[in-house]
Amino acid sequence: MIQIKTTIDYKIMVLTQCDILPRKFREKKNKPQLFDGLGEDAFEFLLQNSVLQNYESGRLLVQQGDIPTHVYFIVEGALKTLRTDEEGHETTIRMLEAGDTCMDAVIFMGGSSPIAVQVVKNSRLLLIPDTIVKSLVLKDAQFANNLLRIVTRHYKNALHQIDAMNAKTPLQRVGYYFLSRHLENGHDRLEFELPFKKSMIANYLGMTPETFSRTLKQMKSMGIDVEDDKIQMRDAYTLCHFCDSDTAAICSRHNKDDCPQCPIHRH
Repeated sequence: MIQIKTTIDYKIMVLTQCDILPRKFREKKNKPQLFDGLGEDAFEFLLQNSVLQNYESGRLLVQQGDIPTHVYFIVEGALKTLRTDEEGHETTIRMLEAGDTCMDAVIFMGGSSPIAVQVVKNSRLLLIPDTIVKSLVLKDAQFANNLLRIVTRHYKNALHQIDAMNAKTPLQRVGYYFLSRHLENGHDRLEFELPFKKSMIANYLGMTPETFSRTLKQMKSMGIDVEDDKIQMRDAYTLCHFCDSDTAAICSRHNKDDCPQCPIHRH
């Protein structure tokens, strides 16, 4: 049984943009979607009314049925959202990394949260009170648009997840997940690391750890080797078998002369 700490030991500090922007975004000199295009006044309003807090892996931030009070922005670490049925079986809904936000849609639903939120790696989080988020939505069109884009992406991912559960084989589900990770890490890289434990990824993809392991062995014959948490590919096009309209939209080589193996009409 996970113990829930009901109080938060806030650290009072003056926050700057450098404090809350994840390293990968600072290196690329861009901003996470929540802050994309925000003016200085709006950014300062968020910083002045939010707190930065560290949490250890395993901490339950929100329990299913709680009334949400904050939006969580991940500066470092990782979270997951989940639902638990009456028999105690957990289903992973989302797996979140640095730059992602959590509870952004739930605070606008009204009532209790349909999901729980748990820390899966030691994390540094920016806690933005729901009242501040709702206030800024009314004052700043860019911030409102950013939130709408984030929630829309959640909706799109949820539809894809439902489709995968009902229509795709375990191999197709794992292949799609790996391809998405590959594109996020850069098309020319032949290896990347899984950001979450295999058991969590399996749960997210709607399969048992045993089925996930068998699927990884099946993928080895395709030139995709998994050693611990590292994925190594024979070439940059190995995962193109699993390309669909969503991955094609973020692939810089889709329908280009140097990527003849993954035209979308084959899938």
